[in-house]
Amino acid sequence: MNFNLISLIPLIALFLYGGLYLATTFSKASTQIHERNAFKGYLTMMMLWSLAAFLLLAAIDNHPTFWFRLMAFGAVGSAVTLVRFVRTVTGKHWVWINWVYVYGVVSFILILFTPLAIKYAVMENMEVLYEFGEMIFVIATPGYFLNLFSLFVLINRFRETDDSIIRNRLRYLILGFAVILLISLVNFTPLGKYPIDIAGNSITAILISYAILRHQLLDIKVIVRKSVLYSLPTIIISTIYFLIISLAFNLISTYSEIEIFGLSLIVAILTALVAQPFRDKAQSIIDRLFFREKYDSSLMLQRLSSRTALVLDLDQVTNMILKDLTETLYIKNAAFFLKRGKGAGYYLSAQIGLEPFIKIRMSENHPIALWLSSHKDVLRKNELDVQPYFKSLWRKERDDLEKLNGELFIPLLVKTELVGIFVIGPKRSEQGYSQDDQLTLTTLANQTAVAIENARLYKIEQDRRAELTMLFNMSRQLVATDDVDKVVNTITQYATISTNVTYSRILTPDSSGSFICRAAHSVRDIDPSLGIGKVEPEIVSEIYRNVQNSGKFVILEKSGSPSSEELNQALFLGLATSVCIYPLKVVDEFMGLLIFGEERRTQREPFDANKMQLISLVADQAGSALRRSNLHEQLEESLIETVIALANAVEARDTYTEDHSARMEVLVVEVCKQLDFPEEELQNMRWAAHLHDIGKIGVPDHILRKPSSLTEEEWVAMKEHPKIGSKILAPITKMASVSPIIRSHHEKFNGTGYPDGLEKTQIPLGARILTVVDAYVAMTDDRHYRKSLGHAKALEELINNKGSQFDPEIVDIFLKVINKK
Repeated sequence: MNFNLISLIPLIALFLYGGLYLATTFSKASTQIHERNAFKGYLTMMMLWSLAAFLLLAAIDNHPTFWFRLMAFGAVGSAVTLVRFVRTVTGKHWVWINWVYVYGVVSFILILFTPLAIKYAVMENMEVLYEFGEMIFVIATPGYFLNLFSLFVLINRFRETDDSIIRNRLRYLILGFAVILLISLVNFTPLGKYPIDIAGNSITAILISYAILRHQLLDIKVIVRKSVLYSLPTIIISTIYFLIISLAFNLISTYSEIEIFGLSLIVAILTALVAQPFRDKAQSIIDRLFFREKYDSSLMLQRLSSRTALVLDLDQVTNMILKDLTETLYIKNAAFFLKRGKGAGYYLSAQIGLEPFIKIRMSENHPIALWLSSHKDVLRKNELDVQPYFKSLWRKERDDLEKLNGELFIPLLVKTELVGIFVIGPKRSEQGYSQDDQLTLTTLANQTAVAIENARLYKIEQDRRAELTMLFNMSRQLVATDDVDKVVNTITQYATISTNVTYSRILTPDSSGSFICRAAHSVRDIDPSLGIGKVEPEIVSEIYRNVQNSGKFVILEKSGSPSSEELNQALFLGLATSVCIYPLKVVDEFMGLLIFGEERRTQREPFDANKMQLISLVADQAGSALRRSNLHEQLEESLIETVIALANAVEARDTYTEDHSARMEVLVVEVCKQLDFPEEELQNMRWAAHLHDIGKIGVPDHILRKPSSLTEEEWVAMKEHPKIGSKILAPITKMASVSPIIRSHHEKFNGTGYPDGLEKTQIPLGARILTVVDAYVAMTDDRHYRKSLGHAKALEELINNKGSQFDPEIVDIFLKVINKK
């Protein structure tokens, strides 16, 4: 065996890859298991490569050709396992991957058991002399291209992702594999007799180690104390020191013992003097690489103090502090709890290093909040276990503290008032927090508390402005309409958005005392109906009546007991974890109920004092708008009843119109259905058919009831009735669409009708339908001055006047309808 500096290179590589293999194997992370297993396969091949190189260069036995071949297979095997690792990490599915494994098996046989790849290898004067076989390039080239392909895939993955953590992890993998790829070319040159490729492998191992220690590559978490890392440069320098001494002994072996001792002492002193600066520099490099990016705490305090003073965005301030702090002191996790409002406790405002969607809230009576408020000092984790003060912690509170993984709880104080809690997790190096660390963290808390409080108050002010804007827009929309349906839909829409709940519903009582859902709105499509238009189940009626009678809101949370399942469904607690039922009242008049549903847990989004204040404002506006729209609806109903009375009076005055409007209504509806009119327009057409001659209320009786033909002057008076009818209906909101139909129902398709001389599509579609049906019914009615023309004659007249008096398309549709009848 010949242990020398050359053989030391693969030995170092072997130890490095062995350490990586152990770190990967014993990592406690529960994620990326398949990726780590594939990575272990790659590390195994790299260890085989390094081991074979060491045994070859150390001349462990008389079989250098076998070790050289094994080393060559390690290179090919690393390319195969690297492709497998890259495929697993990127989630790619390559149909040809099995051929890569076949290539690995064939290469194993050809390299180790035939001279086709390597004919021989010998060691002479610490150099490897070897000769490649005829198929070396056939065997080695695919491996090289596999390495190149793997590198290309990783580079593409690096470019595609926006995740800074993944990019940092991939960056060092790409650099390491690029080093192997480039240096492996040396084996096909005269320099291949030296272990340059193994040195390149060592560089790659160091880059991968850095990716694991600094960026938790593959979620491998390795905690290393500073003393362990500081020992590395000492070991390396000591090894070099030993080699220099050994070399000196070999050079001066011809000298006497005294001369040898003196020269050795001089060499040792000179080596130590030269090595010490290198050791200090190495420790400084380790500090910068593994334990800090900005490791001077005073610089961090200055930096954060100046930066936070310029930022008013609460999220930006807290995340800035957490990121800088955890990087500087190398802390696993940290979090801020900030005061939500008076009586609302403290909510988790920002965190780093904890579960992504963790939501925890501390009440103002939480033992930790009370302790920090009174002591105004740092609270350590071990004090929670030993101090009797904290024996009163509930089980859930202890579970929340476990999730927070806090080592220190630092008060954020503004004028002696506790405005927040700074939770600091353990250090990654497993060291405790010294007095200096606590002083740094306390100083940081004191310096940033004012900035955080300013940002918090600014956020509250911004939220208040947003709420006022929302309420203002809501009031504008409510004032702009008196339609009850539009009012209730506007109320639920703005109630949901402004209060940031999952859904809202509005209920109004009917004449029997039951509650009906008039409108609902949700932030997403959780349930298309939410009970709109349905009577509320009897099981919740008592709750609703209690709120109605007391005039006070009630908040209900979802119950897990089987007996409460029916109640949960009635309150839509399958879609929410809590509901707030708020009464809508104007003075002492009860208008209905406004129900807010929240699917997020109470700890995360409670119905606290701030939210209830906003709900109260929304409910006040909603109640007033609902009362006004109800009054308007009642007025509309009265007006409609009056109009119907007028129409009946017209029919009583003009005996021929008896049953005329009813017959018209039936036929008009049938024609409209052929044209696929929606229900709302069908109702308008019913009104138009029933009220089309209401303007005759303004025509004198002697004209209206004249048994003979009308004079020209009398026709002028009669032609006014469409305009009179239109004016009667125009002020009534529900009749706004009917009014123009009434006005134009005596217009003719060729423009010779009255009162406006409209033609073709200028005439409203409803009026064109009414014209055809009115003409048919009039021709088949008995008049004062003539008998009915009969069905056949009436149809003949309609057909003859298509395109002149009547819309041809409407006539054709009417003929189909009337023929069916």
